[in-house]
Amino acid sequence: MAAVMEKTVLIHGRSPDEVLDFCLDGANFPLIFPEPIRPIGKVDPTQLKITVGREFEFLHWMLYCIPCKWRVRIAQVHPGTAFVDQMLRGPMKRLRHEHIVRPDPCGTLYTDLVSYEAYGGRLVEKLFVNRYMNRLFEARHRNMRRLLENIP
Repeated sequence: MAAVMEKTVLIHGRSPDEVLDFCLDGANFPLIFPEPIRPIGKVDPTQLKITVGREFEFLHWMLYCIPCKWRVRIAQVHPGTAFVDQMLRGPMKRLRHEHIVRPDPCGTLYTDLVSYEAYGGRLVEKLFVNRYMNRLFEARHRNMRRLLENIP
């Protein structure tokens, strides 16, 4: 059984379409990620529009010191509401990440719904991975708010 993490943040003053378009623009991926990442291969993130079936690889420096290579595929895109990416190879046995936007009177509710299974099973998840995932996605949400709400 996979672990599930759900985190929601209110993005003030932005429509769901604006928030989802921001997320679908590959140039924003390194800006919202709290740890260093870089694409692998001949990928120009400024030209990366996330579309169904698109696969890409990147190097993620976990905790700023552990290099982890990821290969992900965009599994679904639902215009105006969500998109889903899945890890094909990487530091976890399995990872599925839903990016969901919903209207709110003050802007947009953005939700990350992530299901994952760590190598090493539940004990590794409990001792390390769950806290790491929580910290990672809290930082992503702070970065998204900073960028989308123009917070200095």
